Amino acid sequence: MARPKRKDKTPPLMSSAGIMRYFEEEKTQIKISPKTVLAAGIVTGVLVIILNAYYGLWP
Repeated sequence: MARPKRKDKTPPLMSSAGIMRYFEEEKTQIKISPKTVLAAGIVTGVLVIILNAYYGLWP
């Protein structure tokens, strides 16, 4: 009778030379959705155009 395959769980690689593991690094990052970044860019662009028009720099 064939012996069932045993799934060995290998331990995660240890950090070396100051390199952090992926899951450790992810915990400390600020998460911003792509929609928020896009909206901030559009708002900034519109604000720059409005300020240029207000100060007479807009053609």
